[in-house]
This record gives sequence, structure tokens and C-alpha cells, in this order.
Amino acid sequence: MQSVSGAAEDEANPKKRLVCIASALGMNPEAFFPSSFDPDYELSATLKSLAPLRKDFTVFSHMDHPGIFTKHGAMNSLLSGVDAKKATAGQNISMDQVAAAHVGYETRFPSVHISLGGSQGASWTASGIKVREESDPLALFQKLFVNDPAAARKARKLELQQQGSVLDLVRSQAAHLEKRANPADRRKLDEYLTAIREAESRIQGIQRWQDIPKPKVEFDDSVNAHGNMDYPTLSPLMFDLLFLAIQSDSSRVFTAGFGMHNHVIEIDGITDGYHGITHHGNLPDRLRQLRIIDAFYIEQMARFMTKLKRTQTAGGNLLDETMVFFGSCLGDASRHSNRDLPIILAGGGFKHGSHVNAMQRSGQQTPLNNLFTTMLQRFGVEIDRFNNATGTVELS
Repeated sequence: MQSVSGAAEDEANPKKRLVCIASALGMNPEAFFPSSFDPDYELSATLKSLAPLRKDFTVFSHMDHPGIFTKHGAMNSLLSGVDAKKATAGQNISMDQVAAAHVGYETRFPSVHISLGGSQGASWTASGIKVREESDPLALFQKLFVNDPAAARKARKLELQQQGSVLDLVRSQAAHLEKRANPADRRKLDEYLTAIREAESRIQGIQRWQDIPKPKVEFDDSVNAHGNMDYPTLSPLMFDLLFLAIQSDSSRVFTAGFGMHNHVIEIDGITDGYHGITHHGNLPDRLRQLRIIDAFYIEQMARFMTKLKRTQTAGGNLLDETMVFFGSCLGDASRHSNRDLPIILAGGGFKHGSHVNAMQRSGQQTPLNNLFTTMLQRFGVEIDRFNNATGTVELS
């Protein structure tokens, strides 16, 4: 599944990439966080599969979004740190969409999104629109790598031209309205115009790539999962597609993860619904099952990171050039707590290998948006502060 035709690397100016992986129902904190902050700290039970990559990732304790107290609803805020229900359009733009806007249509897809078992809902555009996620790896394969028939491309080209004409008309009407709008209406109009600009950019980007063939990859699209809870089949497919999309430079910004539901995940040892397991009440069998699921998620991340690290580029390897973030906006799902989030950052050329105590001298947790500010700066975005960040995080 690794072979691909496409993307040449520029050794002097290697491409930066960003992958955000999430678990909507958090991680069991007792099994996730290492017990010490020593340089030679022992990996926790959940993180054991990352042992061969120990120098390629950093674990953070005492980091969260200080203004978020929305329980399960916080998964909409993971990548922004802003309560989407209270935000006006643009206030809750997510960090992945800031990165995607920076790249634009230099790649075929500014960003790619997939989530198994339910939506994360964490990605928001500058106009306040929630970004849609794919739920089926095979559907994502079609989107990324299967060319449309000529007739379909012709129809699509006509459709894009018509959409562009409609946007021209709407923009003209909005300009007339702006002259006589009061301040409140002008703010709404600004939000509306932002959405129009996003739509125009999307149309222009699609037109740019319309007649360029998609990269050819080796991928077995005949694989059949038992159902949408067959994570041992679906999860490797999901991460293999992300790998191929990175390798082919189809996109440089990705979100992926595992959503919230109460179905039985088809992993050995799991017999109860996922959501019910997270509310374990310290019952031994439920805790055992939860830790199996949590360890599985990290194993999938470790497998993905290993493939990136083994793939050499002109400047090093793909993991060095790809920031891989793992997190959740639930610190402890059993208590619906949004504090002390489980956070890992890997790759990206940062200095790794430590378990960082992010508790500040004031006794407050470090805002997660401080880390996101650092990541966006490394990605090449000229930004002093992302959303409600109070600074940056020193990693190199």
C-alpha cells in the first residue's frame, strides 16, 4: 500500500504537514499519563506501543482549554478552544483550518477529514461553518485517488461556472446593502461576505485541479469491513489513506479520529458499548475494556508514525516533516471533565522525548492553544497568538 506516483521533495524547502488525531471520548487518565516527568520516564500502559518511537514524541500533562466546560460538547472545541455555540462566525476557526488556508489550493485538497464511529465536529472555517468528515475509508479513497469520468468532469465544470456566476450576483447585491446597513447588520454582512469568499476560493481551487489527473496509488479497495465498528479493519485503512495522501502531496492538513457512540467496537476483549464503558464507575471489567480501546487508538497512531518515519525524503523522513497531534477535549469521560486533556505531539522536527509538566507557576494549566500557536508557527503561518492563547510552548 506504500507505492505512489507524484510529489517531489524540495530538499532546501521541505513541505510541512499537519495531522490531528482525536478520541471524542477521551482516554482513561490513570493508564494514559506517565507517572513521572523524569527524562527517562517510564511509558504508561496505554502508551507502550510508542516505545520504539520514544524520541519522536512528547506527552503533555496539565494542558487544556481553560474556557471550555461543555462535557461531551467539548469535542466541537478541541481544535479551537472556543465554545462553538457561543461564538460568532469566525471566532471559533479551528487551527487545522488556519493551516489549510495557509496552504490553500497549492494541493488538490486544502484539508482532508475522516472520523470512524461518529463525527468529531472539531474543524470550523473562518465563516463559522463546520467542516464535513468522511466516515468511510473507501469513500475517502474514491475522493482522493479515483478520477471522475470525462462526462462527469464536464458537468462539474459547467456547475462550477454557474456557481461562480451566482456568487458574482450575490456579491454585487451585498455591496449595495452594505451602504445602508447599521453596525449590527454590517457585522452579519461581513460574516456573509466571508462565506462568499470561502466559496469563491473553493470554486477556483476545484477548477484549478479539475483536469489534472489524481495520483496513482497501490491500495486494496476490495477490503470489506464487517460494519462500521470493525475498527481492526477500518482504522488501518484510514491511516494508510492519510499516509498515501501525504506521500502524494494530495493535502498537507488532516484530521482523523474516533467518534462518540455506544456501539460495541469489534476489538478482542470488548463486549460492552463504548460510551457506557467510559462511564466505568471504577468497575474492573469496564476499566479493562476501556484501556484496551485506548491502547488500540495509540497503537494505530504508532503504526502510522512508523510508516512516516520509514519513508525517506530529500530532507530526512516524512515524520520529521509532519506534525502528528493526538488529543481529546475530554480529560476524563467518566466524570465529563474537560480538564487535564490527554495530549501528544509527535514529529514535525521538534525536540521530543519528554513528558512535559505544563502546570504554570500560577497553578493554572497551560492553554492548549499555546501549543497550537507553536504548531501553526512551525507550519509557516505568521501568527502571534491563536484564538485565546497566552503564549507559545518551547519544544526546541
